[in-house]
Amino acid sequence: MKPILKATIASTLAELIEQYSAQAHRPKKLEAWVFADLATRQEAERAMAEFGIEAKVRSAYKPLVHYFWEEFCLDERFAVSEDLVRVEIRYPICAPASDKRFLLEAYPLAGLIDPSKLDFTPGTQADCYELEIYRTSADGAEPATVSENVSVFVPNHTYVNATQDSVLTPTGWVKAYNHVDELERDERLATDFERCFSQMIDAVTSYEWPTQSPYFKQLQLKVQVPVEDELVGYAHEVISLKEALHEDLYFSIQEWFKFKEGKALTARDSQPGQIVPLITASPDSDYHLEMTLADYSLVDVDVTDEESALDVAAKPMSMTMVQQHLATVAGEALAVDTPTGRQVEAKYKRGKDQAVLICGGQHANETTGVVGALRAAKVLEQQAESHFVVVPMSNPDGYALHQQYIQDNPLHMHHAARYTALGDDLEYRTVEPLYEKGMRKQAKQLSGANLHINLHGYPSHEWTRPLSGYVPTGFDMWTIPKGFFLVVRHLNDPQWARLAEQFIEQVTLKLNVYPEVMAMNQAQIDVYQIHAGETGFRMINGYPCLISAVEEADYPLQLITEYPDETIYGDDFIAGHKVQQATVLAAYEVYQTLFNR
Repeated sequence: MKPILKATIASTLAELIEQYSAQAHRPKKLEAWVFADLATRQEAERAMAEFGIEAKVRSAYKPLVHYFWEEFCLDERFAVSEDLVRVEIRYPICAPASDKRFLLEAYPLAGLIDPSKLDFTPGTQADCYELEIYRTSADGAEPATVSENVSVFVPNHTYVNATQDSVLTPTGWVKAYNHVDELERDERLATDFERCFSQMIDAVTSYEWPTQSPYFKQLQLKVQVPVEDELVGYAHEVISLKEALHEDLYFSIQEWFKFKEGKALTARDSQPGQIVPLITASPDSDYHLEMTLADYSLVDVDVTDEESALDVAAKPMSMTMVQQHLATVAGEALAVDTPTGRQVEAKYKRGKDQAVLICGGQHANETTGVVGALRAAKVLEQQAESHFVVVPMSNPDGYALHQQYIQDNPLHMHHAARYTALGDDLEYRTVEPLYEKGMRKQAKQLSGANLHINLHGYPSHEWTRPLSGYVPTGFDMWTIPKGFFLVVRHLNDPQWARLAEQFIEQVTLKLNVYPEVMAMNQAQIDVYQIHAGETGFRMINGYPCLISAVEEADYPLQLITEYPDETIYGDDFIAGHKVQQATVLAAYEVYQTLFNR
């Protein structure tokens, strides 16, 4: 291992307490916004009260959600009183953020409070939400409803990031009032959370990297964070600054290498190496940072408490279990190497049917597709003339990293496990050596398949990058869940375009036997539309769908499934791989019908 950075960043709240405790002239009241959990902020309030300061310490991250959480619903989180009639919320608009940035940041209020009682409209203030809260009058008094006006401050600042983009991000803030309630201090507070991020990014951008990629095997980013995760109480939502830091560090560093190479920040073919954030709990109130260059880790997680049956797998399967199930599938064994020396394994079953390629785990933190692919293969192998190649674990290096991650925190998205050990998306790899991508080439050559069923997933809870503009760059449409949806890509040709329309119409009809999935779709879409606007998808037989043409493709027809599976377990995970399996079987059957008539 080669060290690049080692540092400790003191707690912002501890510094504030020390600063004011040492002053002879202290403010009467103090308001602070920091990145910390509720318990830590309340402890700071008590500490300041001991030397006479009436302090209110709020969250700089998602301040409106925390207002409803901590101040609007005082008795119990989101136990809204029966006298609430409605809340009119005017959200900020502030460049360079998108007009809907602060509407999105208010998520998931529409899932926590009856959405018929919420009314979101664009506001006129750049730094606060303006609320008008209507309640029924007590004892039937007139007027029938009374209103209260509340302003919720949203501290943000604009800065130019490492890729030279101007971004508006949440930040710390402090306001201090004297004994006649005059505002004496009103300024940005650069918090420990923000300084941790900037030190890590500065260490990367100032390091002398090799001239050719990949620049490293593994870049390990170890950060111990003194903030506990907090369950929101709606669906799979979690307030997690650990997860947010993982996401922001991973994608920001990846984007900087693309910027350095002159590529678009959304390009998926950059190969810097494997960027590995390792975000864990701090043993104290400080942030502890360490950045090192390391070799690939080839030690796979040993999972002992695992259900062996596919149909009841309640969590992502271990690599060993995936390999064992694949070994039982009928057909010829195929394999190609990955950059680390692991292997992508597949089975090819020959038959007289039209051949189909079935893949799972291209993005290795999307795990229901791995089980769904195996379940579908076990059904298809029983059909005498079935003809398919199944690749359940397309990205084993990423999958191994994901297995490591979920041992520490199973409820995080872990997007650093999304791509390959080279740091690219294998779908977009075009130059030799192809490694994982070579399996798809081999499958095409052996089977002649023209349909690729590619099983994917996406976050089951909100995905944010608070220190890079809040909304993940290039992934705007994936920020909050909107159901199980299907993407069809076809060769830009009239015949394939017509077949694609017929194909998705018939596949979705066959999936109508899953009313629970359709109900989930509608529930998630309803909340999505309140906080993010229209989905941009067509609804076809109860399923959101997107159909697009491509100029070049190894497979002229590709069906991509997207199940909100990142961080789901138990019955939710089983439901996910059940519908993934069903989609493969429906697509296989429809494809045979369309091409054999």
